Amino acid sequence: MPQIKKTFPGKSAGEIYTKVDKVMERLAEKMALDYERDEGARTGKVSKMGIHGSYLVREGEVTIDLKFPMLVPGSMRQKVQDDIERKLEGLFP
Repeated sequence: MPQIKKTFPGKSAGEIYTKVDKVMERLAEKMALDYERDEGARTGKVSKMGIHGSYLVREGEVTIDLKFPMLVPGSMRQKVQDDIERKLEGLFP
């Protein structure tokens, strides 16, 4: 299960959660994913046909866990991971 962790020194959990939530909402809409969020716990989940992703925001960081079915090719998994990492890099320009 791939895990992506990104730190944002000096940023509060609330600031990070707000930005991550907006990105995930757009991604879920664009890709027709189910999206659940828990603002109080600063977490969220997306899923569709066996593909699952979840995130947890803490002070200064976000951690994203991805689960793919065995049928998803490695190249596609890497493309998804790379896309998420690019989006995280652009959260606080």
